[in-house]
Amino acid sequence: MKAILQIISSTIKGGIFFLLPILIVILLGEKAISIFNPIATAITTKLHLDAGSLFNANYLVSILIILLVCLFAGWIAKIGYGQLMVNWIENNILVLFPGYQLMKTTMANQVGLMNGDNFPVVLVPIDGLMFGFHMDTLPDGNLVIFVPGAPNVMEGNVVIFEKDKVQKTDISMGQVKNIMRQLGANSAKCFKK
Repeated sequence: MKAILQIISSTIKGGIFFLLPILIVILLGEKAISIFNPIATAITTKLHLDAGSLFNANYLVSILIILLVCLFAGWIAKIGYGQLMVNWIENNILVLFPGYQLMKTTMANQVGLMNGDNFPVVLVPIDGLMFGFHMDTLPDGNLVIFVPGAPNVMEGNVVIFEKDKVQKTDISMGQVKNIMRQLGANSAKCFKK
């Protein structure tokens, strides 16, 4: 009976973690649509689009406006001033949120926006060997390493190591995240190389 309850519990938890990002995207999408709905209503009224047709014209125009805003924001982010603005916000405001940079890099790696070179995974000598992310190199050659905790890789310690004590790996940040989440289970396949 205990095994069945454990299976049911883990299945429910898995379902929650599967549905949660989808629900967040839906809620944010609906909020964005409601924000742009007055503009969409003005546009559909001006263009005499039939609101009672098979598709809700206001809804479709709101989605089109959101896509155009995202396109414009992406274009602004790519040009010099946009990148300066994003860098200023990250360096002066978002730096107050612990783990923001690591979370941003992890997400960008998962959606394919980065190649994974930003924070290489290393092994550091702390009570054996521990995973770490090479965050920076100091002028004296020492390395600043973020050593994540398990199961949450957003929590951990920042430690400075001498360069010769740090071992480079071919393991990705995503693999380390999975290893930490599973408390080390199935980590042997990452070391086969």
